[in-house]
Amino acid sequence: MVDTGVDRQQAPCPWSETERLAVLRSYAVLDTPPEPAFDDICKIAAHVCRAPVAVVTLIEDTRQFFKAEIGLGLRETPLDGSVCKHAMLQHDLLMVPDTTEDPRFACNPLVTGAPPLRFFAGVPLRSAEGLPLGTLCVLDHAPRPDGLGAGQAEVLQALSRQVMTQLEHRRLLAVLAQREAELERVQEIAGVGGLEVDLRDGFRNRRSPQYLRIHGLPPEAAQESHEAWVRRIHPEDREATERHFKDAIRNGDRDYRAEYRIIRPSDGEVRWIAAIAQIERDADGRAARLIGAHRDITQRRAGEEARELLTRELSHRIKNIFAVVGGLAAVTARGNAAAQDYAEGFLKRLQALARAHDYVRPHGPVAESQTVQGLLRTLLAPYADQGRERIAIAGDDAEIGEQAATALALIVHEQATNAVKYGALSATGGRVEIHSRREGAALSLLWRERGGPTVPGQPQRRGFGSLMVARSTVGQLGGTIQHDWASEGLTMRITMPIENLAR
Repeated sequence: MVDTGVDRQQAPCPWSETERLAVLRSYAVLDTPPEPAFDDICKIAAHVCRAPVAVVTLIEDTRQFFKAEIGLGLRETPLDGSVCKHAMLQHDLLMVPDTTEDPRFACNPLVTGAPPLRFFAGVPLRSAEGLPLGTLCVLDHAPRPDGLGAGQAEVLQALSRQVMTQLEHRRLLAVLAQREAELERVQEIAGVGGLEVDLRDGFRNRRSPQYLRIHGLPPEAAQESHEAWVRRIHPEDREATERHFKDAIRNGDRDYRAEYRIIRPSDGEVRWIAAIAQIERDADGRAARLIGAHRDITQRRAGEEARELLTRELSHRIKNIFAVVGGLAAVTARGNAAAQDYAEGFLKRLQALARAHDYVRPHGPVAESQTVQGLLRTLLAPYADQGRERIAIAGDDAEIGEQAATALALIVHEQATNAVKYGALSATGGRVEIHSRREGAALSLLWRERGGPTVPGQPQRRGFGSLMVARSTVGQLGGTIQHDWASEGLTMRITMPIENLAR
């Protein structure tokens, strides 16, 4: 059936505009570049219908996007005065012999522009769900009182079905890609045992066969109690692991992660377990269900322990080197009263550097938690002058991880060394003030030197140390660094994201 441009009484739509737009967007085709498959359909439509313009158009809420076009030169236009938004609502082909005589389209810029589009013929594009998405249409710069021939109309309708075949193929490929991604994820976690816990009904669990194999459990243990799981945890890890689990339930967490040891009932072996889960909650926020997975990470933990042993051995050797250097200094100063004071100060600095090495060493034996200010005090202790407060540290504090501690240590050592050689600490009354301040998601560290020699200005050449400070700040801490070479003393500001400091 052909509509010649006169609106007919329409039955109420069985779909909403929200539903239509959701289906349109499910094809993931809007704003995509031209593709030969759609371009070829336009070429055939233009050739068969002897029309200078052919378009595959998709109707969004405020615009029409041209997935393919011949002779138009546009990728999209506003919906105001659009012929296609009317054509897509028809049951069949819509033909408008002269657009200037149709009040719906007479004011359309494409109709009134140069050259004008005076003839329109379009077939609606409908999804598999029956929702209209747009049109395949041909247009001419001259009116066509006789419209399209029967053969031309039939070909245009057949080509519209080919457009939908291409769109459905695209949507199917997207679904397949998603399924493939899910399959890759499953393959990635191969060997992982799944579990489901009903948190509303006495902690009853359901476990997969792989979970049972990891834990050394028989098939009948698939629904063992929460208490049975707790008893299987290694005694040294049991209290902390159960507390962490209950805190996650009580505190409203939705993600749960833990690593702990178990003793397998089947053979008595101690195995390390990595647990990861999502906690589902009801409308009131109460924990309803936990879905998760367990992985045996015993080999990984063994490797980590081996690396830690190697690190401790290396640290021990480095501290022995400190001891040897200190011994040589003491022997050299023996019997030389003038050198004894110097040697004593040198030994104190050497001991402080050894403590700094312990602080930044992974899993180092420090009494206090690793924080920015704790690291600064440890690193700068060697530069104190016989009890005088030449270095003041104040302000906000933040936890610091192994990677960030190493980078910040390099920066602070370089600044302190320069202060001793050329800056405030090279003079008797010189002083360094360090103030840290939280600024949103960042920590700003201000290094300020006063009482030292007059600063001649910014150095003309950047040495290795300056380059190392800049690269450590930007590359390892993800921060920024600023220098003010005022005559009364250097001021340096380093700003670092707090989340990077925790690494």
